Formats: sequence, structure tokens, C-alpha cells
Amino acid sequence: MSYEIRRDKADLHLDIRARRPALGVVLAERLHRLDELAAVEGRFAIRVDDREFSGWRLVTSDRIEIRLEGRSFVFERREGVARTDAAAGSGDEVRAEMPGTLVAHHVEIGTEVALGARLVTIESMKLQVTIAAPRAGVVARLHVAEGATFERGAVLVSLAPPAAQEG
Repeated sequence: MSYEIRRDKADLHLDIRARRPALGVVLAERLHRLDELAAVEGRFAIRVDDREFSGWRLVTSDRIEIRLEGRSFVFERREGVARTDAAAGSGDEVRAEMPGTLVAHHVEIGTEVALGARLVTIESMKLQVTIAAPRAGVVARLHVAEGATFERGAVLVSLAPPAAQEG
């Protein structure tokens, strides 16, 4: 999977080359090993090669925003399930980009959510990731129960258009 990221006003290309036993990422033509050490409510701690970092992250359907050591990084997805769904025109289904287990629902059916609102937390390959709403809407259906496993591409949450404002 490929991402385009911006660092210090420069666009960089990032490729995920391996997922096991650790995440292998090529950035600026150099292979790095990433091991996640902890993840709680958007916070994370990782080891990149032999150096440890901690910070915050927000994951949406087509981008990852990271705040690390006083710097912000934005990763925008070029390929993957979310792009394919968007191209198909629906945008109402939030799909899993990798197989895993649903750890927690952060919303209930009928909840009105804004763009970027936390929907669910999943665990895949020992990493916990919170998935955010790709757009504003109302939670129409939660497809996977907490503790249940799912395959890549599985629909996790369905969104309906936001409720009309009364005036």
C-alpha cells in the first residue's frame, strides 16, 4: 500500500513493504522497521529502527494525521479499500482495510457524527487503530459486534445522510 506524505513542505512517497513480524516501511528510499509499543485512545508509542517515539494519531478513511515530537505529519492514501469505495460512489460504508477484531464501538445506531468522529476501534496484527467517520452523517448500522473478527473489506459501519436542521 502506498501513501503520499508531506514533511517540511516536501512531498514524500511511503510504501508498506512488510507487515510481519514488524511493519516494514520504505521512506526516502530507505527501509525502516516499525514496532508499535502501545496504543490507547489515539495515543501511540512506536519504535522506528532502534529509536522510540510517542505521539497522537487520527485515522480516517483516506488519511492518517500524526503529531510526533511537536511536529505534524499527514499521510494520504493513494491506493486501498477506502479509495475504491469512494470511486464506487457510495461513501456510506466504512470498510476494514485489513482483517482483525473489533475492539470497541464509540457510537450507537442513530448517533449523528461529524467528519473525523471516532466510530470504532479495531485490532489487527497487534495494532489498535481507531477508525473515524469519513464524512458527517448518522450511524445507520453497526455490522460487526465487539469482540468479533472480520476480513479485509468487511463493512464495519454504515452511515446515512445527516439529519436535516430544523429552522
